[in-house]
Amino acid sequence: MRRFRRFYYDLFSRVYDGVIAFHSSDRAGRLRAWLVERAGVEPGMRVLDLCTGTGSVALEARKVVGDSGLVVGVDFSRGMLKKAREKAWGVEGLEWVEACAPFLPFKEGTIHVVICSHAFYELKNWEKLWTLAEVKRVLVPGGRFCMMEHEEPAHPLVRFLYKVRLASMGSWNSERFVAREQLLFSRFFQKVTKERSPTGSSKLLVGVKG
Repeated sequence: MRRFRRFYYDLFSRVYDGVIAFHSSDRAGRLRAWLVERAGVEPGMRVLDLCTGTGSVALEARKVVGDSGLVVGVDFSRGMLKKAREKAWGVEGLEWVEACAPFLPFKEGTIHVVICSHAFYELKNWEKLWTLAEVKRVLVPGGRFCMMEHEEPAHPLVRFLYKVRLASMGSWNSERFVAREQLLFSRFFQKVTKERSPTGSSKLLVGVKG
């Protein structure tokens, strides 16, 4: 199954940016800047963009951290990382790492901010919990985890396709996770907050490592 998912995302990388823009109602990409701002990214920070996809959020964070900071984009899809490297050609202070979200190859307490944009719901149930534990492990005390995800679409057809994708790439119990996500986040992080994006099509959950 993992091999199929990797193959799927390698192919999906060719249309990924357009699909995200459509679902998030953000064709201009303004949500990326909003996410980085709400994540509290500052100059000099070490930022991890989890499930980076084609690297758009990582590039946005790189603008903020400056030359004294570092942004690392992690994804398990070589197709996604290939697109990310192409986008970031010539940009310094960016690293791309092929790894799975529940098994992060970073030392404990080394990352200031972890961002995950429109990808967390597609993890399997056990992967979601293991990933939350891994994110907490790699964050510095007081570090922030910021997860942006789609709100459930209002249009019946789009909502149906949204649920099919969650079930096929994530798990059949993803809806249950969505209903309890703030409670589950509170098991790993403090000061958990939730807010809607400016477009209204996405939401942001933020938690702080105690």
